[in-house]
Amino acid sequence: MKNLKIKWGNLAYNVGIALIVALVFMISPLYAIGASLVIGVLLGFAPQIRTAVFYMAVQKEIWTKDIEEDIFKDNQFLNFAFNADENVVGGAIVHIPQSGGAGNVVKNRTALPANIRKRNDTDVLYALDEFTTDPVLIPNADNYELSYDKRDSVLGEDRQKLTQTIAEEMIYNWLNSPVDPTATLPANKILLTSGALAPATGSGATGTRKIAGLNDLQAVATSLRNENRWFEGKMNALLPASMLAEMFPADSVTTATYMNQVSEQERRSGILYKAQGFNILSRSSVVACDNAGVIKAPGTAGAATDDEAALFWYTNAVERALGEILMFEQLGVPTMYGDVYSFLVRMGGRARRAAYEGIRLLKKSK
Repeated sequence: MKNLKIKWGNLAYNVGIALIVALVFMISPLYAIGASLVIGVLLGFAPQIRTAVFYMAVQKEIWTKDIEEDIFKDNQFLNFAFNADENVVGGAIVHIPQSGGAGNVVKNRTALPANIRKRNDTDVLYALDEFTTDPVLIPNADNYELSYDKRDSVLGEDRQKLTQTIAEEMIYNWLNSPVDPTATLPANKILLTSGALAPATGSGATGTRKIAGLNDLQAVATSLRNENRWFEGKMNALLPASMLAEMFPADSVTTATYMNQVSEQERRSGILYKAQGFNILSRSSVVACDNAGVIKAPGTAGAATDDEAALFWYTNAVERALGEILMFEQLGVPTMYGDVYSFLVRMGGRARRAAYEGIRLLKKSK
């Protein structure tokens, strides 16, 4: 509120106007003069008040809450997984006591005494991945020469990139164990598309691939049923945009039928269709496999021989766990002539069974 200057001419003018108003409306001149002085002071402070309101420090609690909401709003498939948040220790580690399993059940037991068994419980322990954004500078001049929305826009873009990266890494963790680095989805759980040949759709891919069809959905469903990992209402499919268009063409009556099976509440949760017992969800890309069928890590450059794949899973076959969400700010950094911000999120996940029961990939076939 410094540098406030009193303009005596304006003040005298306000007092004069106040006396005229007092005479016209027959009110006490003291009240009118007092009111004019208060109004004048407030108007004098208006620029400083406006600056304080619009350029005050970022509310960290609001931003961290928004990040958590965005992780699941922009990547709704994460809501279709077992929530292990309560098993997060210290915001960075997941610790889950694991039952050793039940004993045998014998019908009409005759051999006594029965053998006594000891249940050997184990622990699942893994560290959450730490995702951090590059610190971003908002120059001091921008706070005054540009609108407040610049800061909101810059930080909003970082927040969106953060949630996108987390989602891609979560899919990778479901297919490549964070507990055992050598464990990955077995080759016999990767099925191949069987449709007509069409131009390849994966990033960097060339040539042709067989398109995905409803018969491929049925093949995946059959595979999961044969594994005794089929639970009605809890089977999910995450299709890349290309496969979604192939399986559910816009001009198909069948597509309209599958769409009409979805309630408004389910649609808001991210379900686009229901087909062959699966809740059908979609995102721009899901998984890429190299020519040998190895699942590629997120961010790996695409190759001409890569193949796109869709993910299928039973809700309790995979888990996700959210730990700490932090926002860092340093205001008025002398060497940077502005304010610096960054974000940190700890989140992880895994396939809940060592043999990846209840999980499948449908990969485009050459």
